[in-house]
Amino acid sequence: MTETEIVDTGRTYDGIAPVRVHVTRREGRYEFSDGGGAVAAAGVRPSELRFDERIDLGDYDVNVSRKGVVFLPGVASSSPEWLARLPDLVAEGSVVLYEALLEAED
Repeated sequence: MTETEIVDTGRTYDGIAPVRVHVTRREGRYEFSDGGGAVAAAGVRPSELRFDERIDLGDYDVNVSRKGVVFLPGVASSSPEWLARLPDLVAEGSVVLYEALLEAED
């Protein structure tokens, strides 16, 4: 059975639009993603862009799909602390992508 939850991270893209992370759990596996939130908030068409596969966040990095969805996988056997950290990393990566998309438009 697949369970999905949307987490409000307390961050925003522009001071207004909230950064939300979709957490999907299925058979002991997790996927944490921004659901394309950075792309939507920036108002760009993902079909017209090419995205890097990863965004470097210093000690960590996050994945980016071809459609501009920021995501990280997780597994139930990971520590609770690590699983709790993943939504924050996705949110941080989503904001970084959003800002890069705005800069690219200039």
